[in-house]
Amino acid sequence: MSRDIVAVGVLALSLAACENSREKAIKKISQDEEIIKKAGAAVNEVVRNSPDCGVAKPLLQEAYQRIQEARQQVSAPATQATLDALKAQVDRVASACP
Repeated sequence: MSRDIVAVGVLALSLAACENSREKAIKKISQDEEIIKKAGAAVNEVVRNSPDCGVAKPLLQEAYQRIQEARQQVSAPATQATLDALKAQVDRVASACP
């Protein structure tokens, strides 16, 4: 009987540990998403103003800075690929507006 109680206790602790790690992963993904949104907003501002280089050029530095800050704060590998894509968009505008 006591062996069954111990087994149930171990099972309950194992399930709690799995649940806890899942919650941590979800929380980290949510944090990464918020960081990406901030960088994405700066990049969108650059892309939106790309037809007018006079407006877009001053926005480039902020977009690059936000991307760099995001790189230091995020952890998911897929997030780095997203930041690479955002940087490529800014690079295109930077090359079009020398």
